[in-house]
Amino acid sequence: MASPNTKNGILRLLQIAGRRKYQLLLSAILALVHSATALIPYILVYEVIRQLLVPPVDMASLRPLLIGAAVAGLVSYGFLYLAGILSHIAAFNILYELRRESSERLGRLPTGALERYDSGTLKKILVDDVERIEGFIAHQIPDFFKGLTLPLVTVGYLFYVDWRLAAVSMAPLLFLGVWFPYVFSRPRTKQLMKLFHSSNESMNAGIVEYVRALPVMKIFGQSADSFEKYSGTVRAYEKMSVQWLRESAPTWAVFMSFMSNALLPILILGTWLYLSQGLGLGTFFLFLILGVGYIKPVFALGNMGMEISLINRGVQRLDEVLAHPSLPVEEPQGEMEDASVAFRGVHFSYVPGQKVLEDVGFEVRRGTMTALVGPSGSGKSTIAQLTARYWDIQAGEITIGGRDIRSFTPESLMDQVAYVFQDNFMFHLDIYENIRMGMDKTPEEVEAAARAAQCHDFISELPRGYHTVYGAAGTHLSGGEKQRIQLARAILKDPPILILDEATAFSDPENEYLIQRAIGNLIEHKTTIIIAHRLYTIMNADQIVVLDKGKIAGKGRHDDLLVHTPLYARMWEAHTQTQSFSIR
Repeated sequence: MASPNTKNGILRLLQIAGRRKYQLLLSAILALVHSATALIPYILVYEVIRQLLVPPVDMASLRPLLIGAAVAGLVSYGFLYLAGILSHIAAFNILYELRRESSERLGRLPTGALERYDSGTLKKILVDDVERIEGFIAHQIPDFFKGLTLPLVTVGYLFYVDWRLAAVSMAPLLFLGVWFPYVFSRPRTKQLMKLFHSSNESMNAGIVEYVRALPVMKIFGQSADSFEKYSGTVRAYEKMSVQWLRESAPTWAVFMSFMSNALLPILILGTWLYLSQGLGLGTFFLFLILGVGYIKPVFALGNMGMEISLINRGVQRLDEVLAHPSLPVEEPQGEMEDASVAFRGVHFSYVPGQKVLEDVGFEVRRGTMTALVGPSGSGKSTIAQLTARYWDIQAGEITIGGRDIRSFTPESLMDQVAYVFQDNFMFHLDIYENIRMGMDKTPEEVEAAARAAQCHDFISELPRGYHTVYGAAGTHLSGGEKQRIQLARAILKDPPILILDEATAFSDPENEYLIQRAIGNLIEHKTTIIIAHRLYTIMNADQIVVLDKGKIAGKGRHDDLLVHTPLYARMWEAHTQTQSFSIR
């Protein structure tokens, strides 16, 4: 079980960066060396100006100073380049590890936990928010050391040259010391950050849903504005962004105005000292350049504060997802005897107080087929998903081979079960990989599974056969063809238990015939649970379980249920009437 991360803010970001602490430490050291050496060219040029202002000028003595300034500048930026290279290498390695761990973690989370987040929200958290971490590690860690060290080194040198002008040049630093804590510690700033991320996630979800709904939108001649979730979330994001800008603009205006005019105090005091106190012109020029030159990295620190606030909220959302507890694994009470499945007194609710299943009990013997039928919302898909432990039940017991499924690890449970969903999903990979799904199988085994699933023929007609990339160059498959690809995956996996969630729901007669043949090849000698709406497809099932409002209304074979279970008899009558229906 993952425990929630107690660190937040900069401490949490540094904890993440600590995965590559030695690389980042060396990068920070190089950034410090850059800050120290970046001042050398200015010191040497300052000496050149001093000599030029005191004739006669010895050009021979100036040449080494100018060459030294050029070399020092190149060396300084060389250190900065190496610091950036190291920080980027560390950042990309950390991003790779975070995304890999996130994917593995998500794969272990219960489906119920994932269903709290729509795909747009997950995309924003796992892609956009993780990507922001790269900016912090690759850019802002080196910038932080540079922005911290360079001003201190510069101000220290300026105090050495003339303490009066140096004191005036420190005004921006003193201002920032007050401004930063004030702005970023305000409760309103944190609230705006939270609202910004929330509206961004909602907009991502709306965009994903809109793209998926485009074919339907076009059929009914609807525009983007008429798709309420899309247009509403975009407007909400726009409103949130405008509100944030309006509230932050006055503070930033004061900040930018002060920082942009930081030269003014130096100019006023320097002019007076030059005219009346004997300040050297070279020293005056030095302060006009360096007295405000060190502000540039300080500006980077200002942007860093805002960026860290954005990143921190994103990392909090990432931690919320990844800290969700995995389903616990109990100690096994015995070995798995066979591939039978049993529900005993099962109670289950998605939301406390709203029962979905109540005292459900039945057994699927090894190598037999049990069909689940009933009205919509009666709990059929829930039973199928509970068999694969998508959620944990509140009471009762579900066993496979006499062993409680809570004693299986996720990997060992998935080795026993294959789930063919009603919704078909294809990856943007070639057909071969879409069937293989990362399993250690040979091309011959993949082709044999495709033949058994009745999809070898249409795959062979694709431009590159099994190596045709789905979705590339307009390559798409019908719903029935994608369903047969799913069946090929299950055949290739060859588990002892199969769960089929209305595998022929959206198929035309020709595809349905081929899918039924594929299912026949798939379920041979397997323990099978099938969800069916077309009752004629399960007439010969070994057992039919009739569900009504989360309870078992009856169970048995087709002929027995017609006599003893009124609900099933009514469903069968309605089914036969729809079969004979025609448009006259």
